[in-house]
Amino acid sequence: MRKKELYIVSLTIVVFCCVSCIYESDNVVKFTLYGTDIHVRFDPSRRVEVKNDSKVEINKCLEWIKSCKETFEDCQRIKKELNLSDWAYVKMLDHFAVASLDSTNEAVLLMYSVLTQSGYGALINAVGNGQLRISYQSDAFVCDKVLFNYNGHNFFLYGDSINIDDAFIRIAHEGQPIDFRYKGEMKLALKLSKPRTLMSLRDSSFVFTVQVNKNLIDYYGDMPTVYYNDNFMTRWSTIANYPLEQHLKNTLIREMKQRVEGLSQKDAVDKILSWIQGKVDINRKNPNQYCFLFAYDVDVWGYDRNFYSEESLYYPYYDSEDRAILFSRIVRDVVGLDVVLVYYPGHLATAVCFTEGDVKGDFLMFDNRKFIICDPTYIGSFVGEEMPPMIGKERTVILLER
Repeated sequence: MRKKELYIVSLTIVVFCCVSCIYESDNVVKFTLYGTDIHVRFDPSRRVEVKNDSKVEINKCLEWIKSCKETFEDCQRIKKELNLSDWAYVKMLDHFAVASLDSTNEAVLLMYSVLTQSGYGALINAVGNGQLRISYQSDAFVCDKVLFNYNGHNFFLYGDSINIDDAFIRIAHEGQPIDFRYKGEMKLALKLSKPRTLMSLRDSSFVFTVQVNKNLIDYYGDMPTVYYNDNFMTRWSTIANYPLEQHLKNTLIREMKQRVEGLSQKDAVDKILSWIQGKVDINRKNPNQYCFLFAYDVDVWGYDRNFYSEESLYYPYYDSEDRAILFSRIVRDVVGLDVVLVYYPGHLATAVCFTEGDVKGDFLMFDNRKFIICDPTYIGSFVGEEMPPMIGKERTVILLER
């Protein structure tokens, strides 16, 4: 080996050893975010305690945290490496802060400091008894969360709600809003759920076995309900525009494309429609049937909850909103057609824009195009059949991204 090459190899070994020493020291906080192991350099022994909610104590603690340059560097690196969404980054900082400083005021300020140094807008709220909480800036309206308006921007209290009359803004930082829309697939550890077989009751040969990333399911379970531009309907389109995770694209979507190959667009969509329709099991007597089961959210969860597509492939029960979202996602991915959500008072269905043949049936016109009604909750129906109780009712059309 030449002298120059020997020098480069030696230098590489030295650098590796130095990095290894840093991450094996006691000044590294280790925690898990949705099944993914994370290490961040931080020395909690230097903590500056915050015993009350005075600005003096708050600022002293923030000065200390800001001096921990390596902490901010690690958080930024991890966010980039895992391609974390804004909300996943918020959750990561929460996990990190609690793992470092327990559930204390200092932990709240640690989370706030790294979040604002990362460019996001946030507030520190005093909520009584000397306790501090964080609020994050967002252009979305976050349902069921305490809202603060500061300089024309909306900030939402992180965590459990409180009486807003007892909360006061102590420190404010205007910056980038937390965006809940899709920004790319995250690189979370893969933990596959148990295999689940789902069969069409109209065609028993149209059957698929699915597995989803349980870590992604846990993440979606932490996502708040949001909508944009003062339009409540965007609560569904925001979710419906999330692509399926790559694992499902490589398995379910690839296999389904092969199964419908050679069929007309209408026949392919009919296959998918009947597969998702399944049957009704409102009383939840037999959740292990090999098909999709309909039940109301309030009976299953105790409140209204909208599923991301992966959740509908994981949980045993779904309502019309969940079925419409999943159906729209699969039709776009498998058949490559534009789909709209169709909202009736108390019900959500879909309509598909076919590009071949003259598909007959109930339809609506949108953007000078004909969309044929497809209702994955109208069990036993075919393409072009509107649910009878919905005929003649007011409809709102929600266009989705391809």
